[in-house]
Amino acid sequence: MSSTDVMEAPKSGGFSRLFRRKNLDKILEQSQNQEHSLKKTLGAFDLVIFGVGAMIGAGIFVLTGAAAAGSGSSLGAGPALTLSFVITGMVCAFCAMCYSEFASMVPISGSAYTYTFSTLGEFAAWIIGWALVLEYSVGNMAVAVGWTGSIKELLHASFGITVPPWMVNNTVSTVHSMEAIKNPDLLVKAIPFTFPFTDVSEILIVQKAFNLPACLIILCVTWLLVRGVSESAKTAAVMVFIKTAVVLLFIVMSGWFLFGGGNMHVLHTNWFADGWNTFAPNGWKGIITGASLIFFAYIGFDAVSTAAEETKNPQKDIPIGIIGSLIICTLLYILVTAAITAIVPLDQINTEAAVVGAMYSMGIEWASIIISLGAIAGLTSVLLVLQMGGTRVFYAIARDGLLPKLLSKVHPKFQTPHVCTIITGVFVAIGAGLLPINLLAEMCNIGTLGAFLVVCLGVMLLRFTDPNRPRPFRTPMGLTFPILGIIGCLVVMSGLPLTTWVVTIGWFIIGMVIYFGYSYRMPIKEDA
Repeated sequence: MSSTDVMEAPKSGGFSRLFRRKNLDKILEQSQNQEHSLKKTLGAFDLVIFGVGAMIGAGIFVLTGAAAAGSGSSLGAGPALTLSFVITGMVCAFCAMCYSEFASMVPISGSAYTYTFSTLGEFAAWIIGWALVLEYSVGNMAVAVGWTGSIKELLHASFGITVPPWMVNNTVSTVHSMEAIKNPDLLVKAIPFTFPFTDVSEILIVQKAFNLPACLIILCVTWLLVRGVSESAKTAAVMVFIKTAVVLLFIVMSGWFLFGGGNMHVLHTNWFADGWNTFAPNGWKGIITGASLIFFAYIGFDAVSTAAEETKNPQKDIPIGIIGSLIICTLLYILVTAAITAIVPLDQINTEAAVVGAMYSMGIEWASIIISLGAIAGLTSVLLVLQMGGTRVFYAIARDGLLPKLLSKVHPKFQTPHVCTIITGVFVAIGAGLLPINLLAEMCNIGTLGAFLVVCLGVMLLRFTDPNRPRPFRTPMGLTFPILGIIGCLVVMSGLPLTTWVVTIGWFIIGMVIYFGYSYRMPIKEDA
């Protein structure tokens, strides 16, 4: 069966193609095709590990401090960041129910992209698929930059090794800090691999900078994913247990410091000195802004759904993996955020390594090594899961014929989509070396929220257009959760900065050029 056989052909030519939808039954049949099938190796436990692996790491070790204290143009939520996590956790819970219903009905690669194709049509699916590529790729770039920061902190604090700035700083931040950003020619010359170089003396005007560790770790993760998801799952499981143990250690030590060490006055000063103004220094606007920023940390359960085609019993295991990982991670996020903001004054929070900074504030310097190792393990597991999720969406789009067929090739030995995995890995590795973490995190969020919103909408539509289809997992309370999920996503999206919207518009312009220049022109085959 060809990739186009799963399509419900348009009734007429022209723009009617934009609304052609995928037949759910034929999607499942196509996924069993030997040429395109993926190896089924994952169980419920593996999926929970994947979900926790994606969600515990980026939020706690990278973004928590910036969201609480404020970074750049973003307002700080203060201790009320705990409420931001409650808001995002509730919104994600509504969306998780919808993801679980969809994934149990359509257990194949592609996540929200495939779900959209079956309900809203080809054009909407392309938009969401393009957004997901942005979400996973840019999200992984951000995590890789945070991984470099943890490595740098570990080497400096534990071994007194200072890594040369040109090796760990990103190109854009370096140029901007030197005010060379005012001159576009200097920006080009700052990129290490720009050719041809016209004048060596001109090149030396701008200091070279490229985040080499971030680039290398992405390439290592890419190699591992080409080898197979079973090996990746085992590696992720080890790292998830390490980082979860470290997070629990931090929570326990923080509780002992506050309640067992006679430091309740610290909690009172940092949380309640001036009532609500201390707890939420920027009010509800800061809380919503915080929720928008930290939403980046919740894309883990979306990554769980992308592994549905490689799951042994997806109808049962996918809902367990999605909802289980979401509950575990939300609780840990709230506890860690509460501990950090209770122990460290807002103006003293380390926005690049909040947990490690809190350990220093408690006077427990020896623990910085353990926390740094935990952060490195945690961020590495996030890299594995996000990289896998992005390549599976990329693979699904190519398998549908909207991108060149070469990208849908499956490795004959490892049964992994090796071509799109390698291409994605190279793209992410280069971006991680060039771009700063704050810009990357903000760019990632809008793709995440857009995907969540469309999945909720798709579940609602299928309840009316295909009400008799078996649903191994059914979202409870009728349409209440999908509606609340849509409203929640819109509220959180309202807190995203203007820069995010501008960059996203640019990304989608590129996507439209590719779609109408290539995908839309590809012939389609009508069903017999």
